[in-house]
Amino acid sequence: MLHSQRVAVLVDISDPTLQQQATAELGNSGCATAPLAADLDDARVAVVDGASRATALAESHKSLKVLALVEAGDLALIGKHVTTFAIKPWAEGELALRVQSLLEDLESPEQVQIRLLATAVHAASDVVEITDPQARLQYVNPAYEATLGFAPDEVIGKTPKELVRSDYHPPEYFREIDRTLSAGDVWRGLLVSKSKDGGLVYFEAAIAPIKDAQGRMTHHLAVKRDVSEQLKRERALEETNRALEQAKDAAVAASRSKSEFLANMSHELRTPLNAIIGYAELLLEDAMDAGNDPLTADLKKIRAAGAHLLDLINDVLDISKIEAGRMELYVEAFDLDTLLRDVVATIEPNLTGRGNRLVTELPPASLVVRADERKVRQILMNLLSNASKFTERGTVTLRARRERDDGGDWLSFEVEDTGIGIAEATLSRLFRPFVQADASTTRRYGGTGLGLALSRRFAELMGGGISVTSVVGKGSTFSVRLPMSVTLRPGSARPSYTPGSGKSVLVIDDDETIHDQLTRTLVKRGFRVAFAARGEEGLSAARELKPDVIVLDVMMPGMDGWSVLTALKVDAATADIPVIMMTMTDQRDVGAALGAVDYFVKPVEPARLVATIRRHLRQPVDPGAPILVVEDDSAIREVMRRSLVGAGYRVVEATNGMEALGLVARQIPAFIVLDLMMPEMDGFQFLDALRDQPDCSEVPVMIVTAKMLSAKERQRLERSAQGVISKNAHSRADLLNLIGEHISLMLERKDKRGD
Repeated sequence: MLHSQRVAVLVDISDPTLQQQATAELGNSGCATAPLAADLDDARVAVVDGASRATALAESHKSLKVLALVEAGDLALIGKHVTTFAIKPWAEGELALRVQSLLEDLESPEQVQIRLLATAVHAASDVVEITDPQARLQYVNPAYEATLGFAPDEVIGKTPKELVRSDYHPPEYFREIDRTLSAGDVWRGLLVSKSKDGGLVYFEAAIAPIKDAQGRMTHHLAVKRDVSEQLKRERALEETNRALEQAKDAAVAASRSKSEFLANMSHELRTPLNAIIGYAELLLEDAMDAGNDPLTADLKKIRAAGAHLLDLINDVLDISKIEAGRMELYVEAFDLDTLLRDVVATIEPNLTGRGNRLVTELPPASLVVRADERKVRQILMNLLSNASKFTERGTVTLRARRERDDGGDWLSFEVEDTGIGIAEATLSRLFRPFVQADASTTRRYGGTGLGLALSRRFAELMGGGISVTSVVGKGSTFSVRLPMSVTLRPGSARPSYTPGSGKSVLVIDDDETIHDQLTRTLVKRGFRVAFAARGEEGLSAARELKPDVIVLDVMMPGMDGWSVLTALKVDAATADIPVIMMTMTDQRDVGAALGAVDYFVKPVEPARLVATIRRHLRQPVDPGAPILVVEDDSAIREVMRRSLVGAGYRVVEATNGMEALGLVARQIPAFIVLDLMMPEMDGFQFLDALRDQPDCSEVPVMIVTAKMLSAKERQRLERSAQGVISKNAHSRADLLNLIGEHISLMLERKDKRGD
């Protein structure tokens, strides 16, 4: 009766009396009935009067079980899709029994779901396993055999450990799986199994516990997807990417090496070449004074050839500087009209010599431009020289104008010629170094192919660009666009001081915001400020500018602050410059800004050691306080002791940090010279212990080491560096003010010492 209560029986009988009789009989047996006009999608059984009508319904709705009510003579008319029949008039209760039999043959929705699920599991490409709580396999689908090679009759009743477990995972890995399942959770992860042929199969697996109605674990269900090929592809891709990255690094290194070689060689070539040109000039004057015309002509050729060669070397030097990242901009304000008239006067003889006419369309009023004047001039000279070279008895036009748009204020140039033009296929590679239109052009017109490449690079360095349009046989137009006011990126120009006459500060930091804010802070206090954006640039600036104080960021790309500090202290030209170390955790909060007393790399020169200590030694609490030398090497310790005693200082010695702490406990020293690498207690541990003692927090400590420090070691030193700027500065402004005060204090102390 279960199905009859859930499924309506459709009744389609045209005779009202029979319709009423059938409906009443089915209703008394517990069946719900409905007319055939109802929705057939959910119907399962239908009672239809007439062989033809029953056959038609059965054929159109094959999922229906159709019972036909027919006359005895119409049995032959019943179609094959009709399920059963009853002869009219049917016996009492017969119709209900036949319908009940049909309903009992039907699957319940749950049975349908189970059948569909079993079909899906059987057909799945993923491996599906069902095991009992002891991990004995109860079921595997066909994908198990297809993937691992074991047939179902080989695995049922056995455990994966007996069949497919590999040595890829440690025992603890499987214990973790067991713990997860015992807790009632689903485990997901990678499982590497061993197939029947001994190969490894990588599975992306999920294993879930199955519980009965009482919550008892009865089985485990595992679904595993073979990802072996995917992992192979990913590993192959990683290897390919790694190889490409290595090839790229090698290519970049090779290119940089080439550029550095060219730059160095160009310098080496220019030195003797300048001498050749200079002596040619002297000999030319002598020959002209002596009236020696044949020699004069020869010397003019030598001078012209030397000057041409020097131009070529200068081009090679410039392109190599750009590629090596060493090209600098010298931005200054200049009058555009003066520059253009000078360029026109220089190029005009070359143009007229080839029968060309120069047309200029220049701004009506003079404009002041902020850019690298030499590079703007070189761009225009290169473009006009090319126009003259490839045009004969034609017209070359130079246009200049100012343009304003949403992107800013721009200066535009155009150099247009009526020369031979450039093929479209050549335009895409025209601005590459050493490239010309084609070999025939090179043979006929000469040149190195560097002029256009340099011009584009110069324009890009200044924040602009160059483009070209051309038609073969009609001529070319080169367009240059530059900002009216070029903005320097950090590191693009040689550092120089802000105007003023006060003490000088060199800031080495890659953060443009720090540049701006430190300028405002320090200039207000009367300092002159210069900036360098990279460690290497900062070292050069320190040697050239000789600042009174250096503010040095710890965290910088490339050469970090500690590496710069080391280089500064081992260079005699910069060793005496006070250095303030600075670092910030992010763009808003201050982490720490650190002061450095001094840093030496062995071997230590005695004279420098004494001079350094004299420079930093302040009046101690105890006038008789000694200098403490902490060094485990007896020879080095002896050199230091004799040097300091000879200079009039009292010295106490310790061979390691523990011994030194004992001496400090008896008397606080005026100054400590500390080796980092020692037995028992090294210099790092000693510094940590020393700074924990309040009375010793102001004792100057000079580090002496024979090694370059690692990042971790530098971080340890940061925590114990002399002159720490407090973390109580909770804002960038507070930090900058503290730095300004710290610089003033250092310079006051320096002036008092008479350094």
